[in-house]
Amino acid sequence: MTLAPEIIADSFVSLSSLLGLFFFGQVLRAQYPREPVTRRFLFAIRVVALMLAARLVQWLTGWEGIGRLTFLAAGLIPLAALLVSEALMRRHAPAPLKLWTAGGAGLLALAALFTPGQHAGTALVIMAAYQALTFAALVALVLTRDRSALSPSENRTLDRLLLALALILPLALTDFRIGALDMPVRLSGLAILALCWLALSLRSGADQSRLSFSVLAVTTGIVLAAAFAISALATLDARATVQVVAITLAAAMLALVFVAAKRARRQARGALLAKLSQAQTLGDLVKTFEAAGMTRLEGASLTDFDARFRAYLNETGLLRAQDVPTIADASLKEQANWLFTKFGATHAFLLSESPFQIMALTVPGLAQSERQEQEFRLARRMAVLLKDNEARP
Repeated sequence: MTLAPEIIADSFVSLSSLLGLFFFGQVLRAQYPREPVTRRFLFAIRVVALMLAARLVQWLTGWEGIGRLTFLAAGLIPLAALLVSEALMRRHAPAPLKLWTAGGAGLLALAALFTPGQHAGTALVIMAAYQALTFAALVALVLTRDRSALSPSENRTLDRLLLALALILPLALTDFRIGALDMPVRLSGLAILALCWLALSLRSGADQSRLSFSVLAVTTGIVLAAAFAISALATLDARATVQVVAITLAAAMLALVFVAAKRARRQARGALLAKLSQAQTLGDLVKTFEAAGMTRLEGASLTDFDARFRAYLNETGLLRAQDVPTIADASLKEQANWLFTKFGATHAFLLSESPFQIMALTVPGLAQSERQEQEFRLARRMAVLLKDNEARP
């Protein structure tokens, strides 16, 4: 069977983005499945992966019946994006936006299930308008958020999501080959790869993130130059040139996502432990904590917390914001909730009972992992041992 150039280009870009989602999902699955941001990102990944896989089957086999599944998954993508945005902002979207997004997804699902020929004509125009309006509204929602209510790392996460949404909005429209949007290749796969790369780069520090953006810019420039050179040598027309550019760019971005995923998994293995092992005194340990982005709370900032809460922290070892709803004692629950709200933290542990000191830190949902929290628990245990050692005559 001879495949049309459009099918080859579309299939390569979609397969590349499907593999990118797989690499991203591997990193997420190593984290807490109960963590809200992780759960919502995994839901979004599955929805997009379902759409990509379904249309790959349709293009490569000619089986038109699976188009219903493609249409169903495409209708759920804006809803998945809204859920991820809400979790990252730690607030609900306005009710009209939630009603619009959920209602649109539901109506398009019904159209996919019960309307013959749902993947063509008017239905495609409705789908394109629904996705464009919803993504535009999400961009506005993220732009107008209250930055003071979030930590610097959370704001950095949302800024990258905003960049991803800005990329997705125009590129997603190329999936709808209707009227002036009849592009030689569907480009939404490039936006998906960009989103995977941006999310994975959240695990890097600020300096590494800037380096990553430079690498992406240089890689894109090299790929574009190579693609245009190939097109000139082969004397390709404009449509074929765009297809070559999309294929080479998808391949390069997939390689970047793969490397970022490998780096993210490697960085999660003992990055803090290597620094902790060099601490000789409690002061050295505190400096290591602060270099890792933790904040030492002491003195007047802790006057709201009583002796019972101090004892509870000592017994718990590591207190997580997500565990607050499970605290049975009302007073302890209120104080724990106030601790995380007041300092915008996600984790806290007792550094010292006398004087009363707490180490608080904020870890973005995408950067949390079980191994990392084991490191925090070990760090706290080292603090106790070092303080006991220094207290001995």
